[in-house]
Amino acid sequence: MRWLPFALGSVLATQTLTAQIPVAVPHGSGRDAIVQLAASVRPSARQVAWQQTGCNAFVHFGMNTFTDREWGEGNEDPRTFAPSDFDASQWVATFRGAGMTGLVLTAKHHDGFCLWPSAATPHSVKSSPFRDGKGDVVGEVAQACRAGGMKFGVYLSPWDRNQSTFGTPAYQKVFLQQLRELCSNYGPLFEVWFDGAHCPPDDPALFDWQAVFQLVRELQPEAAIAITGPDVRWVGNEAGQTRAEEWSVLPLRSPAPGEFAQDRASWRALWQLRERNQDQDLGSRKALEGAQALCWWAAETDVSIRPGWFYHAAEDARCKSLPTLLDYWFPAVGGNAVLLLNVPADRRGRIADPDVAVLRDLGAYLRATFDKDLAADATRKDYPKAGEVYFPAPRTVDTFDLREDVVAGGQNVEAFRIEVLQNGGWSECARGTTIGMRRILRTEPITGDGFRYWIEQSRGKPRIGYFALHRRPTLLQPPTIARSAAGLVTLAAAAGEIHYTLDGTPVTAASPKYTEPFLLADGGVVRAGVFAGRDGQALTLGTAVEAKAVFGIASAGWRVLDCSSQQGGAEAAERALDGDARTHWHSRYSPDTANPPHHLAIDLGRAVTLRGFVYQPRAEGSNGTIADYEFHASVDGVTWQQVAKGTFGNIEQNPVPRQVEFDAVPGIRFVRLTAVREVRGRAWASCAELSVLAREARAPSGALGLRPSAACRIRNLADAWRSSGRGAGGEDQPMDHQDRRTRLRQFLATNFLLSDEPFPFADEASLLEEGVIDSTGVLELMLFLEEEFGCTITDAEATPRNLDSVGKILAFLARKVPAANAG
Repeated sequence: MRWLPFALGSVLATQTLTAQIPVAVPHGSGRDAIVQLAASVRPSARQVAWQQTGCNAFVHFGMNTFTDREWGEGNEDPRTFAPSDFDASQWVATFRGAGMTGLVLTAKHHDGFCLWPSAATPHSVKSSPFRDGKGDVVGEVAQACRAGGMKFGVYLSPWDRNQSTFGTPAYQKVFLQQLRELCSNYGPLFEVWFDGAHCPPDDPALFDWQAVFQLVRELQPEAAIAITGPDVRWVGNEAGQTRAEEWSVLPLRSPAPGEFAQDRASWRALWQLRERNQDQDLGSRKALEGAQALCWWAAETDVSIRPGWFYHAAEDARCKSLPTLLDYWFPAVGGNAVLLLNVPADRRGRIADPDVAVLRDLGAYLRATFDKDLAADATRKDYPKAGEVYFPAPRTVDTFDLREDVVAGGQNVEAFRIEVLQNGGWSECARGTTIGMRRILRTEPITGDGFRYWIEQSRGKPRIGYFALHRRPTLLQPPTIARSAAGLVTLAAAAGEIHYTLDGTPVTAASPKYTEPFLLADGGVVRAGVFAGRDGQALTLGTAVEAKAVFGIASAGWRVLDCSSQQGGAEAAERALDGDARTHWHSRYSPDTANPPHHLAIDLGRAVTLRGFVYQPRAEGSNGTIADYEFHASVDGVTWQQVAKGTFGNIEQNPVPRQVEFDAVPGIRFVRLTAVREVRGRAWASCAELSVLAREARAPSGALGLRPSAACRIRNLADAWRSSGRGAGGEDQPMDHQDRRTRLRQFLATNFLLSDEPFPFADEASLLEEGVIDSTGVLELMLFLEEEFGCTITDAEATPRNLDSVGKILAFLARKVPAANAG
């Protein structure tokens, strides 16, 4: 077995590959014979070179960038295209830093606007203000790629909404002229991409695909023709998903006697396969049954870094995270496919800052993972179906990289396993199916004295050209922020140190470090970030690994007063009050559901001074998400006053909690949110969480220097005290002043472990020693007792400096309470 370099370069240098020609299956061949024949199919040189790129950038840039659309109509004014600070070198630097090899530019999208000064149409940059009508976006990007060491490719939409001749023979001439310009004037192309949207059928009288392919072969013989073409197939989705078994050798159901670009029958056989490219099984042994020919047609996986393909400012906060990008990269690049990651340029003509940041982290992560092969200095032993590596001392790995020598041996492996050597014996630690150009397995960290792969099943003689071992850095991910109905906030992350702020400012490593839950019963903004610890295992990222949550007052004691309707069960009205943003209330949906308004009314359980609310849309999807709203308040639940109305702007594209504030309204116990219009005008409403802003949020105990556990005791004490004075239905129980003082004395005695004696109760030192509260904890207790008895601590003796113990606080309030509540 040969151990080939990363790019199989030595094989390409010593072996000449001919153009791809389908392999005919002899008439009457059974499955086993077809399987053996499949093992003999090889890729063309251009296919090998294309697949070695691994991951490439896809840049959607054009008229839609400036009209804020995805698909243009074709009648846009060319003067609309006006990038203010176009810089192709910034694109290339960004993509190279992310570990990408090539760049494919949308030279013409469906609207027909050309990013080069095409002689075939005035609908191009020559009619725009870009570079005073003398600009050439394609030319500048091609030059930047050559200067930056990237391969360059073009996307040319066969569909053209600007051309009135589209769908007639005259359009073929326009398209071929545009294609000739792109293939002649911009240097070597590694990929020519023909979109399948409204793709013209193969009808030589209207649109001759053989003429298109032959022109590319003539002018750009090394370019892979992709998507609608013979060299590269679309994986079947735009979600970055690959198959568990991604075969490059595929069956054709019709005879294919010649090269696809030259023979119409062969191309039509491939077109039939193209129509099935969303099937989950394209190349297994079962799929090969009945094949009349076989071909090599590897997959390309395309996905956008944003929700849309073109740049929209409203999506700046919706760039996909590094973990999400990695979940595209590993299954595609490490799953016998190529990843084409779309990163649109903005209206400046640059890659936007949020995209640049996450791509920088992607490159850092990949370099940290793959720059070092942990088996580089290992002792190796090679066998026909196995390869072993032995270390001088135990090593920990979690990433296995295997590649077949497809040039010499094709794609043959159907099943394999990875084993680890521990305590003198081998045991299985991972397994996979197909390998092809590259298979990467991610596992939990495994420590061993050696590792080996073992081919369990293959179509022909397996030829493994590469076997490397790596260790991925710990990936810091945004923390989760959860708050209980009682107001206790918990932060959690899989790795790293959590720091947080409560004043709305960004989190830094200097922000308070999270050590244990804290109370935020009165609401506020929690921003939490994760930072690499001192153990050196976590990768320090440039993007903020941060989460944010906006809370109103805690919902303990709340209940649903009424709602217009509810779906019930997992979508019952109570789900909007459960403190879990993953659940939601949804009004009843059925064909006869009444149109909005829909409402949800809540009994807060006690009167508050209302100053706003927070609406959190559902976590998944937009069904029922409220666009236009009204918010009402009530003292008694009968008479309502409107305190706010408006629109949650862009909430479907940016579904984050929306905070609405208004002038304070005292004495409110009941609130009602009314959905006036749903984001798409549908007949229902939904709400993940409805929070109420009742006063300025207090800093939690940690910010006052208290032990969080002590502060939680105080706040929980307050909630318990309020609840203890209510009946089973949540209503306040009538109580005279003496009863209230007696109950408070008994309550504090029980909860603070004090004896039932007159104020100040007893031993202050014991409270501190028991950890019930520390000396500065009196600030929280002061606020609680002040509110309950309506007295204001203004005397000189009541300053925090003097009131440094629970006993003194209670002694002071014992004197103040009778006067404050007289009558």
